Amino acid sequence: MPLIDGNALAARYRDQIAQRVAALRDRGRPVRLDALLVDSGDNSARVYAHNQGKTCAALGIEYRLHELPANALYDDIAGRVLLLNTKDEVTAIMVHLPLPPGVEPYRIQRLIAPEKDVEGVNPANIGNVVYGQSSLVPCTALAVLKMIQSTASDLRGKLAVVVGAGDVVGKPIAVLLMRQEATVVSSNKFTTGLKDLARQADVLIAAAGVPALVTADMVKPGATVIDVGVNRVPGPDGKMRTVGDVDFERARAVAGHISPVPGGVGPMTVAMLLLNVVDAAERA
Repeated sequence: MPLIDGNALAARYRDQIAQRVAALRDRGRPVRLDALLVDSGDNSARVYAHNQGKTCAALGIEYRLHELPANALYDDIAGRVLLLNTKDEVTAIMVHLPLPPGVEPYRIQRLIAPEKDVEGVNPANIGNVVYGQSSLVPCTALAVLKMIQSTASDLRGKLAVVVGAGDVVGKPIAVLLMRQEATVVSSNKFTTGLKDLARQADVLIAAAGVPALVTADMVKPGATVIDVGVNRVPGPDGKMRTVGDVDFERARAVAGHISPVPGGVGPMTVAMLLLNVVDAAERA
């Protein structure tokens, strides 16, 4: 069971990103990510934002964090996004979640200029993925594709089953796999006969947000299994721990390749965000 090590794969991409950023800066081209964070009391979002800043600094990317108070209204958040769209020195924009109650993320994300939308959440970018046009691809979906490709698997004609059909994860992943000429089945936790369906998959992607939904008897021997789930559950010692949607310890005995949680899709998603940042800067 070869492990798909997201940390190691992400490190290789970061090396490539740093080289491309240095080349852009040598030519006097800005590489700058502006991130918007609304104070929601969610400390994990703040920690992620600040760690993101450290990673950007290590790669030579300028990082600006715009913080708004918890009582920020839609107009406050939308106005800041629209202002950043107009600034030539801003080559990439993202909005940290969650947003305040009553502010729907979609209404904000659709305002980000598509050419600066490095999370790939603007409907224009998601639509471009469907049509196979050059675009900034949703980060998690791109991370999943790169992880599958790292196993040297030829996806053409293979059966890929995606469990979970979320707008920014499951659906884009399915489309990207279709673009690779895989035969793709989109399913969810309510799908009738999910166990039998999953067991036929050459590539199985779990993105339903249900701990241990995918059990070992749902995995075809030798299949590639990518676990996108991030769930917090109590461990044997009573402390909270992070687990995926796959029963990892049992499934790893059956799978040909498998990604862990944590240490799989998570670090690769961050790397793909930064890959999109440098892509956006090169296109600007």
